Amino acid sequence: MNSKKLVRSIVPLLLGGLFVSGCAQVMAIKQPRPFVPASLTVGAKRVDIVEELGRPITSEERTNCLTDAYKYVDGGEKNNGASKTSRVILYTAGDLFTLWLDQIVWIPAEEFGFAGTDHAVTVNYIKYEDGLWHATNIENRVLKGRSSQKDEF
Repeated sequence: MNSKKLVRSIVPLLLGGLFVSGCAQVMAIKQPRPFVPASLTVGAKRVDIVEELGRPITSEERTNCLTDAYKYVDGGEKNNGASKTSRVILYTAGDLFTLWLDQIVWIPAEEFGFAGTDHAVTVNYIKYEDGLWHATNIENRVLKGRSSQKDEF
């Protein structure tokens, strides 16, 4: 009779632990992927850059000149598919062996060690004879500090 009560009290605790587990795993999966824009070259069409980087944060048009500002996050090689998969497996195994106490280590590791790198890009365009905007000058700056993974500067 005592063993049944023990099992009835332990099983819900274990199931509850499984449901709250995985914070570091979810963080690992959501980390930004490696990203190096291929369209950021002098002479590239604006439509190609917008297709790859999305709508510009700001856009300023002057006579025959256009300046767009973009932001993107590069996850780097530390966030490729194989790396993310191996981290999720490691975190899950650690959860099972330590009864989820290892999350104290893994969550800060994901937050501070695997965050992506923010980039601020300014592209100057001129209008060519074909009627399209083409890049003439590209400034790709790495922003200091941890990645916010948001669409704001």
